[in-house]
Amino acid sequence: MTLCPNCSTTMTEKEVEVFMTARPVPIDACASCRLFWFDQHESTSLTPRATLGLFQYVGSVTRERITPLASRFNCPRCQTMLEPTKDLQRTTPFTYWRCDFNHGRLISFNQFLREKNFIRTPSPAELVRLRETIRQVSCSQCGAPIDLAAGSACSHCGAPIALIDPDSIAKAIRQLTTAANAGSDAGANAEAATRAALVNAQIDAFLEVERARLHEEQAPEHVDVLAVGARALGALVGAFLAV
Repeated sequence: MTLCPNCSTTMTEKEVEVFMTARPVPIDACASCRLFWFDQHESTSLTPRATLGLFQYVGSVTRERITPLASRFNCPRCQTMLEPTKDLQRTTPFTYWRCDFNHGRLISFNQFLREKNFIRTPSPAELVRLRETIRQVSCSQCGAPIDLAAGSACSHCGAPIALIDPDSIAKAIRQLTTAANAGSDAGANAEAATRAALVNAQIDAFLEVERARLHEEQAPEHVDVLAVGARALGALVGAFLAV
C-alpha cells in the first residue's frame, strides 16, 4: 500500500510490463492529484503496451476533480523530502520529484505525457483556432483558468497549453503491433491510418465541447484541452491494447 505524497490517500496500484523483468511490476497512481509513483527505474523501462496503457488510464480519469498540488512532497518509502528534478527526453523538457535514496520518483500525469513525447505545444495556427472556438481553458497541471486572449501559459504555475500528439501515439501503437504487421509497408500504412484516426478523434472532441458550450448542455466552465484530447484518444488506444 502506497499513500499519495500529496493527499495522503491510498494510491491505486496498477501492474505494468517493463523490459527488465518477465513479470508485470506494480506502480501507483492517484487520479485526483494526477500523480504517478514509480519505484526505481520503472518509468524508463516501460514497454509500449505499458506506456499506452497508462495513457489510456490518464484519459479515463480526467473528469475527476483535481486536488491542488503541494509545494513539497515526502518519499512514500522513507519519508525524506523529494528533490525537484528537471530532465530532458530528446528535445522535450519535463520535471518530476525524486528520492535521494533511489526509492523512486513522483511525476504528474502532465509531465509523464511529456516524458513519453505524447504531448506537444500547439502551433500558432492551432492557437488561433482554439481562441476562436474556446474562450477559456483550464491548466492541465494545476487546474487554474487560462484566458486564451491574454496568453498561452498558466499564470499560476507557468505550464504552457499542450495538445495530445497523435504522431507519437501512432508510433507507439505501431511498436506494439509490429509483430502482427510483419511487412514494413503494412506497418507504415497502419501507422498512417492510426494517425489520421487519432487526429480526427481529437478534433471531434474539441468540436463536441464547443457544441455543448453553445447549447449549455453540461458545458464545462473551463476546458482542459489536454484532458479532452486524452479522453478521446484513450478510447481508441484501448482497442489496440485489447489485441
